[in-house]
Amino acid sequence: MAFVFGENELDLRRHELRRAGAVVHVEPQVFDLIAFLVRSRDRIVSKDEILDTIWDGRIVSEAALSSRINAARKAIGDNGNDQVFIRTFHKRGFRFVADVAEWTDADEAGDPNEIRPSRTPPTAPDEGSALPRSRSDHGRPRVAVLPFDNQGGDPGQEYFSYGLTEDIIRLLARNRWLSVLTRHSAAAFKGRDADSAEIGAALGAKYLVRGSVRKNGEQVRITAELVDAEGGQQLWSEVYDLRLAEIFDIQNAMAEQIAAFIEPELGMVERELAARKPPENLAAWECYQRGFWHLWGFTKPGFAEAENLFRRAIEIEPGLARAHAALSYVYLQRAFYADPGDRPSLLRAALAAGRTAVGLDERDCLCRCVLGRAQTLLANHSEAIAELERAIELNPSFAQGYFAFGFALVWAGRAEEAIPQLERATELSPRDPHLWTFHHIRATAHFALEELETAAYFDRKAIREPNATYYPYATLVATLGLLNRLDEAAEIRTALLAKRPAYTQASAREDLFYCSDERFIGRYLEGLRLAGVPA
Repeated sequence: MAFVFGENELDLRRHELRRAGAVVHVEPQVFDLIAFLVRSRDRIVSKDEILDTIWDGRIVSEAALSSRINAARKAIGDNGNDQVFIRTFHKRGFRFVADVAEWTDADEAGDPNEIRPSRTPPTAPDEGSALPRSRSDHGRPRVAVLPFDNQGGDPGQEYFSYGLTEDIIRLLARNRWLSVLTRHSAAAFKGRDADSAEIGAALGAKYLVRGSVRKNGEQVRITAELVDAEGGQQLWSEVYDLRLAEIFDIQNAMAEQIAAFIEPELGMVERELAARKPPENLAAWECYQRGFWHLWGFTKPGFAEAENLFRRAIEIEPGLARAHAALSYVYLQRAFYADPGDRPSLLRAALAAGRTAVGLDERDCLCRCVLGRAQTLLANHSEAIAELERAIELNPSFAQGYFAFGFALVWAGRAEEAIPQLERATELSPRDPHLWTFHHIRATAHFALEELETAAYFDRKAIREPNATYYPYATLVATLGLLNRLDEAAEIRTALLAKRPAYTQASAREDLFYCSDERFIGRYLEGLRLAGVPA
């Protein structure tokens, strides 16, 4: 289904907003807000109703709601003065007031592969590629998403299977380190009983994504898997059970979830392959992947080795935007653990490398994300938030983007708004190498909101991750100190000192170099003092 109003077309199946035929990049939450207002256009919807629908009933600030309304207006060419589309009714709520035409599935009857030029713009270059002759594109692994099989025999599910396949292709293609084949390339294999090696060889694909949709009474089961085409090894699989009534409402959400699981799994496989290859044989892309293999250990020697590899990648291929972004990322990680005197130069270097990366590829979500993180650590909050919102718009399946956005919101004094972003990061990438930081910053957000029991819960989750550094231990000690749970605090303090010997309150103040909220710092230091951490 799609709604057309003015120059805008809101395509619910593709989760896409177009204005005058051009795609408008909007944050998923803003898209959902526009869709909700359009669907409810026969009445005024209250602020509480919007909060219940868009924020799942979470309490958020008036500023957050106002920000989303303004973003929705900007996306569709409206503003707070003219209010051509979205009108504010004082003390009552909002209403969508423009005339709307609806396109239903019935309007799109006919060949499901037909492109309708009057409604659908041509596929952007990064939304897929032509049929390749080899399995790599300057090092980028090629991925083919095979048409999801409708196993229930219900023609009504055929449209869903088709749409789900198309959405997964679209979302995976937003990871610009992947070369994703168009749906037309793999269409010939729909319903064919061919093995992975045959399909991979025919399509020139290194990896295959395939799945099925099966109806059983009122239940629908979606299966998805990621396969190494050459060897036939299953790298990842998942099963989703849904109710029939909700299946068409969540097509895009399912595609986002599947694409979000696949991308980090592919990254992990590519990093492990690069780590096993002889160093002298590494190409630029392999240097990049191997660098992240070292970086995600969160150790100083790992940072040094990662920096060397990213620099080598840039020497081999100066225009590889992600190598510059990765170098910026190393500087950022080193800044967290560096001596205070070294931090300013590291942050300047991170900012410069991040800007270079964005200059080389402004549509790469990682480049935008890294630049946003650099701005966060420099306390340039408005610039940071703008970059990170752009990263999520470019790729709504990008877990690191949601994490970095949540991190930025915490230190911009908007901890309440940060929590749903951090939740989304964890939902999208539950095996992420950054998972301990997802939990730790979630704990920090609750600490800022004085929700100490919840903060302790999430920091305990963080310290259970094998690559967690001392940061969550320190925050947990401070939290337990404020809760007056001193025996528990003493136990965690011992573990903290094993990871960071001679840790003091002064160490904590230095570590919070990106925090300008003296009240937060004061409470943090007081918690450490109560837990027995020396000044």
